[in-house]
Amino acid sequence: MLSVAAGPSALAQPAPAPTAPPAPGGPPMTLAELRALAASVGFPDPILAAAVAMAESAGNPFAVGDNGTSFGLWQIHAPAHPEFDTTQLMGATYNAHAALLISKSGVDWTPWTTFNSGAYKQYMGAVA
Repeated sequence: MLSVAAGPSALAQPAPAPTAPPAPGGPPMTLAELRALAASVGFPDPILAAAVAMAESAGNPFAVGDNGTSFGLWQIHAPAHPEFDTTQLMGATYNAHAALLISKSGVDWTPWTTFNSGAYKQYMGAVA
């Protein structure tokens, strides 16, 4: 058995904290952050998922649209999806999970107008 004396430099450094979504009023999430978020919750095509989110909310986790009825990054429409808590939809991860469920695990984007209109396409090839 090899024994090594542990000095201050041998102490483990804490892992860097994951990038947190911006605080209300702060800068929006970047396309790279949206892609990482989409991948972390299990979207099969995180580039597409992030493109839809960027088209829907411009990366703002606190976005409210459709006259106060759609919330967060993927603009989850509360009247169509009362199973989701509107306050929690302002949380990036909760919103991403909701979008994953609504999109049938990332394979049906037709509930999103920015998908149907093609507005998301401008973010597909964009450099994150």
